[in-house]
Amino acid sequence: MMLRRIVLAAALLLGVVGPMAQSAQACPMCKIATEQDSMLPTAYMYSILFMMGMMFTIGGGIGFGMYLLGRKENAAIEGWEQGAADAEPNADGLLPGGLQPATT
Repeated sequence: MMLRRIVLAAALLLGVVGPMAQSAQACPMCKIATEQDSMLPTAYMYSILFMMGMMFTIGGGIGFGMYLLGRKENAAIEGWEQGAADAEPNADGLLPGGLQPATT
């Protein structure tokens, strides 16, 4: 019920405020570039795409690195659990890592 009210209020707000919005003005550098040289706007476009590409490449690389680190950690935990399940208690009756064997 509350979500319906929020959606209705947002639609009403967009319906009232939307037609009153003015068109956006270009930044002064872009405006001058389009008035003077035909190749300069293309150069601005490529520079913006390059900056966005670098940001997404760095973010994607960090995300992929974290994904690989998580997979490596999960494999190490599974290997450790498997090794602990197969391990024999030492002279003190403890498993490797100081853990006590599970009793069932």
